Amino acid sequence: MTVDDTLVQRPLYGGAAQLAFPQRFADISDFRPVPDHQEVFADAGLDQSLVIEIVEHQPIADAEAGAYFFQDQAQHNEAAHAQIDETHVLGPADMPGLPPECFKVVVTGQQAVSKGRQGSQALNKVQVMLCVIRLPQHGSDVLITLNSPIYISEHSAAAEHAGAGFKGAHLTAPALFRSILATFAINDWALFGGGSGQA
Repeated sequence: MTVDDTLVQRPLYGGAAQLAFPQRFADISDFRPVPDHQEVFADAGLDQSLVIEIVEHQPIADAEAGAYFFQDQAQHNEAAHAQIDETHVLGPADMPGLPPECFKVVVTGQQAVSKGRQGSQALNKVQVMLCVIRLPQHGSDVLITLNSPIYISEHSAAAEHAGAGFKGAHLTAPALFRSILATFAINDWALFGGGSGQA
């Protein structure tokens, strides 16, 4: 199966921000309610999802932010198991659409999670790539997450669309995620509730 990963520019939060990612990711808000602070896109055929989330800035050191939000997501996902494999701090050139001084880190790891309330017999092994963008001057942190299946349980609801067994989406996900992150830009800083300036 050939996957088209050509990036297409998409508006986020009514155009206050923007991100380019493959057309195959559908806007989940077209199918079900999504909280105002989130933008959620998914490719059901690959059981891959992309989530952009604005959260309250946490008073923790930048060096701890990646692990903090990864574990927070694992808890929220009710993961049976979660591990961090790699942490990589990004430089200004990695995300040129953001102020160069803002701290950005990518955490790559794995979580064992089941869809909805399916229980332990339907656990899927998921690669989680999480980018944390820290904007303390705006009282916010931005999280961009790419979830890619490594293994889908035959008992999982995801198997209906994506099939059961081992998957390959996680192998190309790191390169795809780097490309996606490089396109992220904030067009209107009032998105974070403060003034429109960047300071």
